[in-house]
Amino acid sequence: MTERQLITTASDTAIAATRIGDGPTVLLSGGLGMPSGVWQFTGIPNDLVKAGFSVITYSARGVTPSSAPPAPYSVPEMADDAAAVLNHFEVDDAILAGYSMGCYVTQALASAWPGHVRGVAMLAGLRSSAIGEIVNDMELGLLDRLGEIPEHVAIFEQLMTTLSPTTLSNDAAVRSWREILSSGDPVWSAPDGLKGQLSASRSWMLAKEPTDDRLAGITAPALVIAFENDLFFPPAGGREAASHLPNAEFHEIGGQAHGGVMLDPERRAAGLLVDFCSRLRTSP
Repeated sequence: MTERQLITTASDTAIAATRIGDGPTVLLSGGLGMPSGVWQFTGIPNDLVKAGFSVITYSARGVTPSSAPPAPYSVPEMADDAAAVLNHFEVDDAILAGYSMGCYVTQALASAWPGHVRGVAMLAGLRSSAIGEIVNDMELGLLDRLGEIPEHVAIFEQLMTTLSPTTLSNDAAVRSWREILSSGDPVWSAPDGLKGQLSASRSWMLAKEPTDDRLAGITAPALVIAFENDLFFPPAGGREAASHLPNAEFHEIGGQAHGGVMLDPERRAAGLLVDFCSRLRTSP
């Protein structure tokens, strides 16, 4: 099954999702404002399919082509959307994987989904930093004052947090990335999509999630990946949070920032994730 499907959740939200491959299911939950198609740039879906897995990707509420219900949103609501996607595909046994804000959704889903969680993978999204909180508040403040986040502000933030220090020191590369980021298609289905996801992220961080108790309750095998230069989710916080997971392995990938899942030329995160999932194929 490769055609995108529009799934209506219990809250009457339309979620666009795609399933590819055969075998045990891996659900990929993307970051804030991340359309499901961006996963293809990581190589992860195709690598998992080649390894014998079925992969589900979806665009979270607010992100095109999914619908954007009125803001604010919450992480548990977004986890309910993900559960509806799993139910639509009749999945009751899955590995749950998330990137950035998708890790919030993965944590909430692992705590509430009645299906069998075979494993949990969290890439660049386990313990947020003070910088992450400040940026989140800044963006919500701009939305409240201006009704939008000016494009030059959004691009500057993405450049400074997504690119590695080596890339940021290369003027030609920075200018090229600026062109790429300014020429992309619209991400949000409606203005409420951006405000809704930002409000969900802010409420999660203000609640000091994930709490130690939530992490302790995730008993399935867990993979935690952090990137050396990630300003939003620094390795020290990820390592500390991973220590509260009963059955976790932690990996720090050097030289990369928050965008390392997509921009690392060695694709180390993809390799670690595929290896982790492959080791879980025969687990009970």
